[in-house]
Amino acid sequence: MVIKQREGHKDLTLDLDKLPLGKKITYPEKYDPSLLVGISREESRNRSGVTLEPNSFYGLDSWTAYELSWLNLEGVPKNAVLYASYESSSKSFIESKSLKLYLNSLNNKKFNSLGDLFELIKYDLEQCVSSEVEIEIRNTPKDFVKESKSIDLVEINSEEGVEEDAPWVSADEASEEISCSVFRSLCPVTGQPDWATIRVTYSGKRINYQKLFNYLLSFRNSQAFHEECVEKIFSDLKKFCAPNELTVRANFLRRGGIELNPVRSTLEAFNKEVLRETKQ
Repeated sequence: MVIKQREGHKDLTLDLDKLPLGKKITYPEKYDPSLLVGISREESRNRSGVTLEPNSFYGLDSWTAYELSWLNLEGVPKNAVLYASYESSSKSFIESKSLKLYLNSLNNKKFNSLGDLFELIKYDLEQCVSSEVEIEIRNTPKDFVKESKSIDLVEINSEEGVEEDAPWVSADEASEEISCSVFRSLCPVTGQPDWATIRVTYSGKRINYQKLFNYLLSFRNSQAFHEECVEKIFSDLKKFCAPNELTVRANFLRRGGIELNPVRSTLEAFNKEVLRETKQ
């Protein structure tokens, strides 16, 4: 399958035929690291039209897998929650269904210790993305993130919308975190909806809430990977709003027990702890 990118960008394409997404696949009964599929960031960014300079932003792709399961040496099943993250500068990022299949391939594998499981998963994921991967295995999920100022109920004239030439920012200064929990995009392969809460933390000229809300709604019928959505939002806000500091986080609802929470920031020392939204 060749997927075209969003309207208004150069006519670039990316062949996604080899991805397990959208295909009927028998779930593995044996451990198989070859199930992991990495997608080239360079090709992905070309497709989505993101042209940020490599050293102009920082970020993480943070995964949470709630259905990690394996066997101890006696064959007794063990369950846990897996957290895995790697920097947005990695050569590749993991295709979501391939991660699900890979983790399922561990279900019948026996491990001598939790440490052995930890080391195996870390090694396999690092081979996939060609970068260091931080992982954590927990008995319970992390806490929920604190609520921020929501723009979900911002009043927009449904007939006239927001004027295209309306300014992105006002003259006054602000330092705030705002969120939108009605974000939707579409899977670039299956066309199924992906739902997320988008959090924008910034300092600089105050962002026009109506303009931002309308912009986020423009992704509603756009086909893009989660990572592409966040990088496009980050890139556009950096360009249109020229903030002094900017961090964009997306908490996507889980599929198959797995959720992805990408973060992009102008700050090298951004907060790398990714917590759950209440919807997650």
